[in-house]
Amino acid sequence: MRFNTLGTFEVTHEDRLLTPTAPKQRSVLALLVLCHGGLVPVTSLIEEIWPENPPASALTTLQTYIYQLRKLFCAAGNSHDGVLVTKPLGYLARIAPESVDADEFEQLAGTAKDALEAGDPLRASQLLHRATALWRGDALCDVQRGPLLDAHAAKLNEAWLQALGMRVEADLQIGRHHQLVGELRGLIAKYPLHEDLYAKLMLALYRCDRRSQALQVYHEVRRCLDDELGIDPSPNLQRLHQNVLSDSPSLRQVTPAVRAGTAPAPRNIVQAQLPADLSDFTGRTAELAELDRLLTPEGSAGRTFAVTGMTGVGKTVLAVRAAHAARSRFPDGQLFAEFGPDTEPVDVLGGFLTDLGVPAADVPAGEAERAKLFRSRTAGGCGLILLDNVSSAAQIRPLLPGGRWVVLATGRRLTGSLPGVVPMLLEPMSTDDGVTLMSKVVTSRNILHERGTVAAVVHRCGGLPVALRALGERLSVNRHWPVTKLAARVIGDDGLRPELQAAGVDLHGPFREDLAALEPRDRQVLTRLCESGLDCFTAKNAVAVVEGSEREAEDALDRLVAANMLRVRVQAEGPEFHYSLPPLFKDFCTGTERPSHLLQVVATIPREAETGIAVPG
Repeated sequence: MRFNTLGTFEVTHEDRLLTPTAPKQRSVLALLVLCHGGLVPVTSLIEEIWPENPPASALTTLQTYIYQLRKLFCAAGNSHDGVLVTKPLGYLARIAPESVDADEFEQLAGTAKDALEAGDPLRASQLLHRATALWRGDALCDVQRGPLLDAHAAKLNEAWLQALGMRVEADLQIGRHHQLVGELRGLIAKYPLHEDLYAKLMLALYRCDRRSQALQVYHEVRRCLDDELGIDPSPNLQRLHQNVLSDSPSLRQVTPAVRAGTAPAPRNIVQAQLPADLSDFTGRTAELAELDRLLTPEGSAGRTFAVTGMTGVGKTVLAVRAAHAARSRFPDGQLFAEFGPDTEPVDVLGGFLTDLGVPAADVPAGEAERAKLFRSRTAGGCGLILLDNVSSAAQIRPLLPGGRWVVLATGRRLTGSLPGVVPMLLEPMSTDDGVTLMSKVVTSRNILHERGTVAAVVHRCGGLPVALRALGERLSVNRHWPVTKLAARVIGDDGLRPELQAAGVDLHGPFREDLAALEPRDRQVLTRLCESGLDCFTAKNAVAVVEGSEREAEDALDRLVAANMLRVRVQAEGPEFHYSLPPLFKDFCTGTERPSHLLQVVATIPREAETGIAVPG
């Protein structure tokens, strides 16, 4: 039997999922699992399930939960009927430590720490990669937590962050700086006040011969700390900044064993680098079924698939869910790379090669040489590569592997030609799925009884999951808010953007990149369309905006559709296409928010809203 707590809470036995579905039962079992081998008093369990005002029947109800959990274990086999033991003052879970992922993680991280302190960064890196791969999200992310489970989850999440820091340190010592740049940028976006992450990113960039970018990172953290806390960077970070400025030789030091090329490469470790799956994933049934059909190794050659769509539509979340579902089909591992503004294929190749067992000293310097070696290392194998946030075929082409490896890429658009790529365009969520997603994010209460109001919020966001998650978090943080208050704030004169920014989401940066990527003529047309007041229109309606013939207008609109700036629907009753502007992108282009009369749609949303065509207002 296996108990997984590092992410979603799962209990499995011989590939059967035994996790209880009742929230309070899950809480009881999670606490007993994390305290296995020790007595959990009845008073602690009652306090965990009912932090305030436990009912008079609390003890009886708790005993019922224990009885139901015992039945669950007995169903898995007679050998498990003694998992939960009753003691005079409470209960005890008889669970082997190796059956709990948190214990396995702690053991691996402890051994890795000893190896790192003993001067063996290669072994430390191997162990820490195994340890961090056990995580599938925040600890107990789908469990209703009281004070005790909250404390356990906070302790585990902090241990993950410490192990991650050790892994990055070990990887830096063995020369994996190219691989770390993209990962560290993603971590800084999640932990913007974590100074050690900035320090490691500066060091990684410096060792990639990107000294100017390392200095830029220092200025970024200095501004961030000043804006948020009114403090200067730590003395350690300031010293690192001075060392980068002076080009100190100490920054290029690596361990003697690695420099001499005597350390063995981690050839026996199967990489499992996929990001954590989201427990509140919603909808996308047809897309997942199609990706499940496609993500299979066939024949003797790999294949490439690309999921594209506008900013915030959920491409990465979908690709990660599909990759996790298909990972068992790729026994030689799963590699992951996230592209940012400064990420180059040559850096990604360097990281992949060291992941696949090539000693850092043997990794060639040039992109072409690295691509050849990468194809050689993957020839004859069967694995999966997830490339996130790519923008062009030129970024993917050097990373195409040998053998039966499959590449799954995501990006807002894929410019250039990549023969054989299979595309999938991801549309915004339907109103129903959007409402469901928000209800999953707001775990503290049931918002489905205000379905019409939630639907208005979904419609205002244009069905973009990134915005819906952010607004759901706003409701979770502000528990005293009714949904109508959130709807009034995002639909009214104050606008949507401040609410998204308060939740840590600002789409204007990606939107600005999207607009800058257009040809000047198409950029001008799109801006005029946003300012025209048109929400749904045909090529005839847009002639005056485009200032050309109807055909020129249709060509311009179709180019914007291809760039995922417009949505289009073919009318069943005629040859005309109907185009619509994504609401959030229109806000960005005009610099204004939607008028307050949209409050009229709070109670009911037309079914056409699901198509993105008939937009109220």
